[in-house]
Amino acid sequence: MSRGWGRGLAAAALLCAAGAAWIARDHRSALLRLHGWLTPAAGLEAAPALDPGVAWHDDYYTLERLDEGTWAIGEPRFAEKNFDYLILGATRGVLFDAGPGLRQLAPVVAALTDLPVTFVPSHLHYDHVGGARGFERVAMIDLPALRSQAPRGTLVPTFAQHLGAVAGLEAPALEVDEWWAPGARIDLGGRALEVWHVPGHTPESAALHDPERGWVFAGDYLYPGELYAFLPGSSLADYLWSAERLLRGLGPGSVFFGAHGLEATAAPALALRDVADLRDALREIRAGERQGEGLFPRRYPVSERLTLAADGIAGDWTPRASPAPGR
Repeated sequence: MSRGWGRGLAAAALLCAAGAAWIARDHRSALLRLHGWLTPAAGLEAAPALDPGVAWHDDYYTLERLDEGTWAIGEPRFAEKNFDYLILGATRGVLFDAGPGLRQLAPVVAALTDLPVTFVPSHLHYDHVGGARGFERVAMIDLPALRSQAPRGTLVPTFAQHLGAVAGLEAPALEVDEWWAPGARIDLGGRALEVWHVPGHTPESAALHDPERGWVFAGDYLYPGELYAFLPGSSLADYLWSAERLLRGLGPGSVFFGAHGLEATAAPALALRDVADLRDALREIRAGERQGEGLFPRRYPVSERLTLAADGIAGDWTPRASPAPGR
């Protein structure tokens, strides 16, 4: 074998070793990028039959009035079946999440209220910030890591935060007008919302609690079906940390409205009992007492309503979240 071949093989071995080290360090991003390369983009699904109380706004968005000041805006023709929530007080409104942006969402909201509306994402994945264009203001949960990304007020999500590159979607530049600290109480005029930090699905995941109604707008932290804890930034330890805090801080009649409704066109709702089931399952996974199936993702049964899709690789069970006063 010539000396040149030997140097070539050595260089190839070093490249392979470097590639293996990168995949080991960031295997979630690597696998998701590979999935994006191999999977064609899905088109819109056929329009489904609607549940009682749900009506079409057009041929894409659906509307469900939860009460006189709250709307669930569904996207049942999108593969992820997203739900966004318009929460109105007497003087201002909040749009919690904005879907993937396949259609313009701002005109739908404008048809429902004349109040100024602030867009608030539960987290930064592409299917929650894509429809952010056209709203008067943007608010974000106030976390040090997010603040550091927006020194001049403009936050551009990274690949791992947005994941839109997998679906061929570019991350938006969010001009942040308000930073809402965990535990803050946001006055909408006769209606208040509490800001909760609920990491697990992502490090920056936020929820909004309406204490008067006992409602929690939970984003991707909790919804009926399969919860994703295998994405970049996901953490079973953080999922458990959040579940334990929710169970300590909320009343037994709390209702959780999630961001995905894979089995129905009505707003997906769960109860505090479901958070307790999730907490119990996570504790058993940590102790090695609950087994899952598959490797990536590894699926753990939680209850009849919930499944947890996790990494499948043993990791650190130390929560990465920093406790915030109250929430």
